[in-house]
Amino acid sequence: MSGLLVGVLGGTGPAATAYFLQRLVERTEARCDQDHVRTLAFNDTAIPDRTAFLLGRSDRSPLAALIEDGQLLEACGCDLLALPCNTAHGFFDELQGALGIPVVHMVRETAAAASAVGLARIGVLATSGTVAADLYGHEAARLGVDCLYPDSATQARANRIIFDEVKAGRFVEPAALEALAAPLRAAGCDGVVLGCTELSLAFGGVTRAAGLPVVDALDVLADCVIMRAGRPPKTSKNLSLRN
Repeated sequence: MSGLLVGVLGGTGPAATAYFLQRLVERTEARCDQDHVRTLAFNDTAIPDRTAFLLGRSDRSPLAALIEDGQLLEACGCDLLALPCNTAHGFFDELQGALGIPVVHMVRETAAAASAVGLARIGVLATSGTVAADLYGHEAARLGVDCLYPDSATQARANRIIFDEVKAGRFVEPAALEALAAPLRAAGCDGVVLGCTELSLAFGGVTRAAGLPVVDALDVLADCVIMRAGRPPKTSKNLSLRN
């Protein structure tokens, strides 16, 4: 077999992992099976909750499981690792340090994609764990991009959508994104980042919300993986915004 093998460290959550694999296929410029990215996915749903640990609500760190899974995928011959969970990037440095293969940094790539399309102040919708760890703030600051998170009421609404609706397999009205994005626009943001893969799953296909462009971290990750695998993405002119 030829071509780079991409390991997908999934299960955080499982539906979002499946959607990531779908987006890899949909966003690859391909005419036949062989034009697609070779992937090996491990949907490990036993990984402890990332947000609960980061918020101090649980003493069960997900790090050991993330490293074990990453090493398993590496041992299976993977050349590159994708981690379709924004909050899990709070453990990125430790995970990368334990592996001999590169891990795509979804948060870093998304901040770079937002900067590349001219966004100067991004409003990030994510889990409370991602917010508490300021994962997007750290990466955006390196690029001179301002990063804002929602007010407490909007964050609570985002948490309900992520944990009580998407993770529970319930349908989310696409219009719900408008209510999440409107306060970010009022705060001066010029773009909205879907910084949780459950939100990517819920609002797939949305290009604008409250009049602002939407940058989807999961699609950015998919495009980065496609390019690093040496395949042409369908969105080569604009990696961050849905077409």
